[in-house]
Amino acid sequence: MNKSIVRAFALGMLLSTSIIGAVYYNQLPTFTKSQLDAYLKKNEQIILSKNEYQTLKEAAEKAAKTSHSSAVTVPPKPKTIYIYHLVVKKGDVPAKFAKELEEANIIADAKALTNYLNAHSLTRAIRPGTYEIRSDMKYEEIAHILTNKKS
Repeated sequence: MNKSIVRAFALGMLLSTSIIGAVYYNQLPTFTKSQLDAYLKKNEQIILSKNEYQTLKEAAEKAAKTSHSSAVTVPPKPKTIYIYHLVVKKGDVPAKFAKELEEANIIADAKALTNYLNAHSLTRAIRPGTYEIRSDMKYEEIAHILTNKKS
């Protein structure tokens, strides 16, 4: 036997072992009826046929329509808007005033505002001054105010 025959034989063994292993590990497990029943009972679930599911779904939609039409409409609760007077001094970093805005309930996440300013290369464009920031503003609006107003 020469080297090429031994190498070909080894490659064939490796390839066949890989195929057998892939087939073995990619097979879906099979469950017995008793195993399925035990799983459903443990997780408090049931099995429905497609027809039973459709019937229940239609009944739920019909009940939702009737309850929606007979329900008294309640006006939505007005959203509270907070206003904060932000003072930016020369040399302040965005993380500092973003934290102030978060503590004043103006923004939800100081890190998100800082990331927005960094992503849009606006950190160096922020001007010192006093700004009125509202809680209903988006990061884009806050950035626009901080970079354009001079005072």
